[in-house]
Amino acid sequence: MTSTSATTRVLPGMGGRGARGAARRPARRGRIGRVVSLDAARGLLVLATVAWLAAPSRPFPASEPWGAVGLDAVALPAFALIAGCAHALAQHRGWTSAGRATRRTLILLLLGLVVAAGAALIRGAATGIPLDPEGGSLGGLERIAVAGPLVQLAVALAALGLLGTLARSWAGWAWATVISTAVGAGALWLTTGLCGELSDRCSPATLLVGGIADAAGTTADPLVVQAVTTVVAGLGLAVPAAAGAALAHALLRARSVPGHQRGRVVGYGLLAATLFGVLGILAYFTPTVWGQQPLEPATALWTPPLTLAVASLASVLACAMHPTVDTDLRGGTSALGAFAEPFAAVGRISMLAVATTFAARTLLSALPDPDPVGWFAALGDIPSVVLALVVAAAWLGLALWADRSGRRLRP
Repeated sequence: MTSTSATTRVLPGMGGRGARGAARRPARRGRIGRVVSLDAARGLLVLATVAWLAAPSRPFPASEPWGAVGLDAVALPAFALIAGCAHALAQHRGWTSAGRATRRTLILLLLGLVVAAGAALIRGAATGIPLDPEGGSLGGLERIAVAGPLVQLAVALAALGLLGTLARSWAGWAWATVISTAVGAGALWLTTGLCGELSDRCSPATLLVGGIADAAGTTADPLVVQAVTTVVAGLGLAVPAAAGAALAHALLRARSVPGHQRGRVVGYGLLAATLFGVLGILAYFTPTVWGQQPLEPATALWTPPLTLAVASLASVLACAMHPTVDTDLRGGTSALGAFAEPFAAVGRISMLAVATTFAARTLLSALPDPDPVGWFAALGDIPSVVLALVVAAAWLGLALWADRSGRRLRP
């Protein structure tokens, strides 16, 4: 990785015609490096996520899909926001293409379906469902649940790619965030008006699938409702993804951050944070204008008040991290960038680390009781915390080894 210290001095060249001629010639554009602060933020998020996934017994309560929101509710919106930042930087550098966006979406979708299929087969074997294709039994695969965070992120990336065909600047992505928030919140306001409150019995997915089933004279399949709910949740994650793209383009307006540019970077970052915060407040309180309940944060559908709060907080953090760690958005680092490099290395294997840890927990939890996750959780919080730290340390060590040996551990 290219490392450009903000304190590096360039010594004047020796005299002579060759030196003067070199001074007149424009420097060749070098290979643009990765943005260290973005990778470091992703790496910190990855370590926290794999530790949470690896802990059989968690010291903090997990979020309820339609109820209380816990610390784990920050993870997926933050991943979507970082994906949006990366997409915007790729746009700025001319690296985006339909093929790249499609490949990333299909990889996440395939990983999510493989994990769901493995869990379905394990449950089928545990309950004695035979594998008999001729008899119409697939060992549990016929009742596979198309759900999970990987599938949701795949939907969010697909929506991000579509938005990216229209938005390619700060103003474009700001409008994309506003419009996607209005559409998503509007659909949820309408659902709330019809049902009174959002729940697993009344959501955009249940209304859509139930309406089609009623028109066909049949009953709604719970697995179909779950799959449509996953798609709706993925579209909910498209809001922080668009916000991330808007944030990156806002920072790009300052071009670089040494010296007098730092004030511009902080200003644009705070402008983005204010926009996201105002949108989240409007999404929450607007239903009260016509006598409905506020739109509560919910992880089942990733409602805008929740995802935009994460985006606003991330924008404030970016105002501190980016000027401190990066010299510019071309990948240079400041004198403090060396402390971020280990976390940046983890950020470069984010998909491998999170997908593998998530798959391991899902498949182990699908085993018949007493499953390994439940057995380990019964030992108490301290062993679970130790296991979580060991898993996080193992991924950190693997990332550092891959970074120093020049190996690419990304699909």
